[in-house]
Amino acid sequence: MKEMFDILRASLFTNEDVSLPDWQPVFKEMKIQTVAALPGVWLTTHLDAKPWLNYSRLKQAQWIRVMHEQDQLLKLLEEHDIPCVILKGAAAAMAYPHPTLRTMGDVDFLVKRDDFEKAEALLEANGYVSDNKKAPDNHHYGYHKNQVRFELHKRIPLIPESDESWMRVFEDGISAREWHETEGYRFPVLPPVLNGLVLIFHINQHLRTGLGLRQIIDWMMYIHTLPEDKRKELMPLVEKTGQMKLARTVTLLCQRYLGLEKLVEEDASLPVEELLAYIVEKGNFGLKAGLDGNIVTFTLLAPKVGGVLKRLQKGGLSRWKAAQKHALLRPFAWIYQGIRLCGVMIKNKKSPKAILEQTKKGNAHRQLLSDLKLPLDRTITH
Repeated sequence: MKEMFDILRASLFTNEDVSLPDWQPVFKEMKIQTVAALPGVWLTTHLDAKPWLNYSRLKQAQWIRVMHEQDQLLKLLEEHDIPCVILKGAAAAMAYPHPTLRTMGDVDFLVKRDDFEKAEALLEANGYVSDNKKAPDNHHYGYHKNQVRFELHKRIPLIPESDESWMRVFEDGISAREWHETEGYRFPVLPPVLNGLVLIFHINQHLRTGLGLRQIIDWMMYIHTLPEDKRKELMPLVEKTGQMKLARTVTLLCQRYLGLEKLVEEDASLPVEELLAYIVEKGNFGLKAGLDGNIVTFTLLAPKVGGVLKRLQKGGLSRWKAAQKHALLRPFAWIYQGIRLCGVMIKNKKSPKAILEQTKKGNAHRQLLSDLKLPLDRTITH
């Protein structure tokens, strides 16, 4: 782990030499955390690792493809008078020393509620194919076009649609959007303070299923480049959402391991090491943990009998096609899902002892959320 942090610090801040006898295990872990492209420029003068350098160049090509498709999307929306802002992605990459080396995933964009259905119809009339996972309570709808995935958001995750005050804050942010240019591509983003709030929301959101270093570094580069007066404006909003301890813990982690300048004081009450252990175990979006991670997540979100039944019922309804078609079967979806999960565990040779170990990890993750003063569900406080 030390070598990975040394390389990230060198490539993002210091450009110093790093002792690395065997680069392949470090490269593998950084790919899992979706940050392996970041050292691309550093690699050219500090390490002879052609496969790693080629990987960075491949990710740069992907960055260009995603930005081109984002550009086409923005032109379409602007032509039809639908203002939007880009969330994460390019809105995070613009703070990096080499934006094209920040791995790009989906193109997430937020529109006002009054424009949501209009934007939905516009996308589907112009070759954006829906992923068919639509529901009125979803915070976004997914689409794909030209091998790029898009997420049309009507609200920020963790903010319920019934919370008019916070919904209005971000809709006002769309009205006050700012245009930025990176590597020749122009795109609109929320005002700086709200852009940062989205990044801490994103970290909070993935603390239940899988958090990677990419989300952590997005926050680090944002707060590193944010002017002091804007930092002072941001913190009361973070406090208002109940995420101050999370923000301070993430910032301190970045100071200890990744080279961020001192922005918060050392504080033994902040669960930095526990958060780091969670990141290392889970990887980006929990992919590293696989089935074990699913067991942990299930334990985390359903610690009591009622929670278990609720989670089983929800999972069953999403997977049992017969129940989706026939209303009489729906009350029994939890049974279907329970049998399904047992089958998966047997197929993957999960012994009761192994399941118990994963349950203990779920309890540890629940404690981490408690230490960060965050609820188990994906909500914010006022």
